[in-house]
Amino acid sequence: MWPNPYLSRLKQRLLHRFLPSVVDWLTWLATFEARRRLKKMPRIRLLVDNSVLAHAVTHETATISTGVELWGGVVPFDTGYSARIPVHLVDDATETYKNICFIPGIAYLARKGLIDLCQSAELRAETYYQPVGRFKGYGYLDYSLLSGVHMDSVDGTVFPTLGPRWMGLPSAKEQQGRRISGYGDPLHVSLVAELGSKHSQDAWHLCTAENKNLYAFLTTDFKFRRQVRARSRREPLISMNARVLTPKEFGEELSIAPLPPIFFSYHNASFFVRTDVTMPNGRRRPVTAYRSRE
Repeated sequence: MWPNPYLSRLKQRLLHRFLPSVVDWLTWLATFEARRRLKKMPRIRLLVDNSVLAHAVTHETATISTGVELWGGVVPFDTGYSARIPVHLVDDATETYKNICFIPGIAYLARKGLIDLCQSAELRAETYYQPVGRFKGYGYLDYSLLSGVHMDSVDGTVFPTLGPRWMGLPSAKEQQGRRISGYGDPLHVSLVAELGSKHSQDAWHLCTAENKNLYAFLTTDFKFRRQVRARSRREPLISMNARVLTPKEFGEELSIAPLPPIFFSYHNASFFVRTDVTMPNGRRRPVTAYRSRE
């Protein structure tokens, strides 16, 4: 039996109009216990890693094919339309997805002013040599769970030195590595000695969280998290107040209930949404693939 076009359009109108309000209520419910606890605690401030910003983009713009038509009755061409689709399947069992499900509650608490999500000069500097769309989305229909959440820098801003190629300047990434090493912070030196030079950049972010009296460095860099956990009983980590937490760990501490990101498919949407289609392998497209297909 062919689907009724009128009923399909009516369903879409109802979902666009009412589903975001229903999901907002579910988010309010998912954070009820956390809000109760936060009222009795000192203000929580989190330093948010760029890896969290990247994983918070849970919907992307895709071209939905509607078949082949004949132009002028002679030349065949592909037809289709753009729509927002989820990145992940609902039954995704990966560690990354389980952490993403706690981001809606964390973002809700930040929007309500109950916790502060922050960035730093060097975290922002990382975005200068990476595609901007990695953290906010590449397409017009993309959606981030952290959309609308303002994040101040706890220590200002730094910029790479840019110039024409003939000047032979090091890349922005190389400049950042040299800059961090040149700070000579004793805590950072100790962290690198304990965690290894490969984690120098993340160690600096943790050092920033400690020096600025933040609650934790929130990250989805699971390798770094495991490295810190394995050495948490050793100096300087055992003496530090700032911790390294994943969204799942922080959410469970506050009793935030996880919510599947597919629930937010219709937030800020006045266009086509297809929740029955997801990105291949539950992964976002690289910017090169995005440009070639859109």
